[in-house]
This record gives sequence, C-alpha cells and structure tokens, in this order.
Amino acid sequence: MGFFGKSRLLAAVAVAAALTLTGCGGGTAQSGDNAASQPNGEAKKSAFDTLRGLTDAVKAKSSSVKSAHFTLTGDLAGQSMTGEGDFTFGGTANMQMSMKTREGHVSLRLLDSVMYIKTPAEIEPGKSWLKFDLNDKDNPLVAMLGKSLDSARQADPTATLERIADVSEITAVKTEEVNGQSTTRYTLAVDVTKLGMKASELGMDEAAVAQLGTAGVKSFPADIWINGDDLPVRYAMEIPLSGKKVTMKADYTDWGKPVEIVAPPADEVAELPAG
Repeated sequence: MGFFGKSRLLAAVAVAAALTLTGCGGGTAQSGDNAASQPNGEAKKSAFDTLRGLTDAVKAKSSSVKSAHFTLTGDLAGQSMTGEGDFTFGGTANMQMSMKTREGHVSLRLLDSVMYIKTPAEIEPGKSWLKFDLNDKDNPLVAMLGKSLDSARQADPTATLERIADVSEITAVKTEEVNGQSTTRYTLAVDVTKLGMKASELGMDEAAVAQLGTAGVKSFPADIWINGDDLPVRYAMEIPLSGKKVTMKADYTDWGKPVEIVAPPADEVAELPAG
C-alpha cells in the first residue's frame, strides 16, 4: 500500500476518532479557559444530579434496546464532514457508518475486534476495503494508530458518556425540543486535568490531552440531550485546536430498530500489511 493509500487511511481513522473525545488529538491547543457555555433560559431541576447517575441510566436503557441509527456533522479544525450509520449493543458495540470528507466518501464497519475501512481509492486492484485486527499489537501500523483505532470501537453515545462520567460535571440543565422530541439538555464541563490523569485508563491519547493542559485549557464544553426514555437524542462537543475548533454533533434515532452489521465480501478486502 503506497503513501497515498496510507494518507487516506489516516484520514479515515482520524474522522472515526473524532466521534469520541480523542478528537482532541493532533495540532496545538488554543490557550485559555474554555468552560462549557450555559444554555439560555432558566434551568429546570435535573432528573440526575450527577453525570455518573445519568450515565448509568443511559447505559442500562441502551443495553435493553440493542441498536440505534445516527447522523453526524462536524468540523475538524477547518475540514467539514458529514456521515451516518448504525450501532448495535451487546457484549461489544458493533458499528457501521459512511462519511463524506474532503478526501471523498469513507465507510467503516466494526465487528468485535475487527475494523474494516473503505477508502475512496482502491488499496489493491479490486480491493477497496482494508481490514484491521485491533488486537494485533505486533503490527507496527496498528500500534502506531493504536488509541485512535481503539477509540473508534467506542464511538457510541453510551461509551462516550462512560469515558467522561468521572472527569466532567453537569453545569446546566434545560428542557429543549430536538427533532420533535421533548428532551433534557445537560451541559457539561470536561475537566482537562482530571481527563489527563485518566487518559491512559480511558484509552485516549495522553499526549493530546496533555497538550490541552499545557496550553492553559482548563475545561471544554460538551452537551447531551436525553429523551423521556433515558436515551440520547443528540450529543455535541467542542474542543479548541490550533486557534480553530474541533466540533462534532451526532443525532440518534430509531432506537431498537433491527440492524444487521456484516463484514464486507472477502474478495474486496485487503489485509493490513505488517510493515
């Protein structure tokens, strides 16, 4: 696989990683305290006084409904992207999604510990899918991309909440309508110091988190909208980066609708080279 192919691969992995808080990786963080902004209007009394309580409720409910569809939009420090896909929840969360980026259309499928990425150009003649075994730590490229690949395994709203539950606090609560549903919007402040102390445990890029702290960023904002069934309807986050911002918004629908996620045809899949 040539350099051009690797460049597209890296772009695809970066987009996948941006679905979680590891999206803060790369570049230079913007200086200053970026505390979460407050929603307009009076906050109502929260059904959950702590983020851990909210996280546990969402996790329990999503485990029972088993699946969800999502659409997303984002800006990765000046590079816009859109996409959509599905999650299934079980012992391990599986995922499929397609994205439109500056590089072209990228598709990802995640089944257990195996990730498949389809790039805009063929990797080998007749093969446009690349297969990663996320457990193959002996492969130099997997090791190099390690935490970004691992983060893509957790690109679902319940995993995102789980990752930040002990390093964030609820700063405001408000009732809002989203996509025709009445929801409770929780505005969060993610504490960069606490995040740095738990980055390795959370499978995040320690250097990227440390970079935020070095630049003087004390916290950054995130918001999650929860419906009356304790299911996420929307998640949004914003991280300062190189004088710009990494932003991501995902909307979740069709909770509980049957979804089938399968591997691409074997004859269209190239193996990740060892070197």
